[in-house]
Amino acid sequence: MKIWFPNFPLKLIPRALKIQDDKVHELVFKTVPNIGKFDIRRFLESVYGFEVAKVNTIVYEGKKKRDKYGFYRRPDWKKAYVTLKTPVDKPSSLK
Repeated sequence: MKIWFPNFPLKLIPRALKIQDDKVHELVFKTVPNIGKFDIRRFLESVYGFEVAKVNTIVYEGKKKRDKYGFYRRPDWKKAYVTLKTPVDKPSSLK
């Protein structure tokens, strides 16, 4: 079996976690738009050992901004909602 270590950012958004009875049922991540659902699922299952039930994603377009030098755009990003088959305990660092 090959183990594939991805080269993409996968940042947890702690404010958006779905927590019930001190168990985390759904994780929310921010990543780059060219990563697929299958890549996210395989990464979480192989590296962290989570049992993933489903992955839902939505792509956000970067905001258009203006400053004194002209217009610019923030990069596009993807939000991934990962539902777990078996909930995990809530980290003590979260209140």
